[in-house]
Amino acid sequence: MKNTIKITLLIAALTVFGDLTSNEIESNKSVVATKERVVEELSTIMPEATVSESEIPGIYSVSIGTMVGYVSEDGKYILRGDIYDMETNENITEGLRAKSRIELLKSINEESMVIFAPDTFDRTVTIFTDIDCGYCRKFHSQIKQVMEQGIRVRYLFFPRTGPGKESWLKAQKVWCSEDRLKAMTRAKKGSSIRSETCLDDPVESHYNTGLEFNVRGTPTLITDSGEMIVGYMEATSLRAKLDSES
Repeated sequence: MKNTIKITLLIAALTVFGDLTSNEIESNKSVVATKERVVEELSTIMPEATVSESEIPGIYSVSIGTMVGYVSEDGKYILRGDIYDMETNENITEGLRAKSRIELLKSINEESMVIFAPDTFDRTVTIFTDIDCGYCRKFHSQIKQVMEQGIRVRYLFFPRTGPGKESWLKAQKVWCSEDRLKAMTRAKKGSSIRSETCLDDPVESHYNTGLEFNVRGTPTLITDSGEMIVGYMEATSLRAKLDSES
């Protein structure tokens, strides 16, 4: 629902430019002037929107979190979808999303995460996980092998069934446990967890962040480069994937 609202707001923000008259367009031929107008109009509706020139002349990208849309400089056309460079086969739009994901991850305090880290590591993956997700459990069953590959795992809670449900309460119990790593492993094995409730658990914050990332399934992995990988990966395959990004 939240992502639907964001898409709607993005479209609404882009349609603001539809009221430009031909005289206004004629008087704003310079790229700088046009961009200033785009930014000015957008800021009245979505202050957090980022506007930048796209690879296509006369088209601007508009990013709100990890959501990306496009608008023509005269405000007449709105584009939804991905732009590809046919020479390099690069998904330009996905590149913008990846940058947004990196920035969003930077805003999350690591102290709010459940982190499994080897003594030495040179790769990190951030994973939206659900305690009761079968493939999340399968991934965690190989957490030792993942760490042996030199990979640090940062878990964010994303109970798919939503607030107040059993998976949500299990996530809170993991966080409120004295030893969160052991509690996470026990929970992923289906074992019960004994813990008291505690204040300021990050489950709701993590869940909302997952919505910002447009997470639709678990596990969802975010790499250091901002790429999103949905689904289970075996430890050596994950390492190979991360190495391919270098």
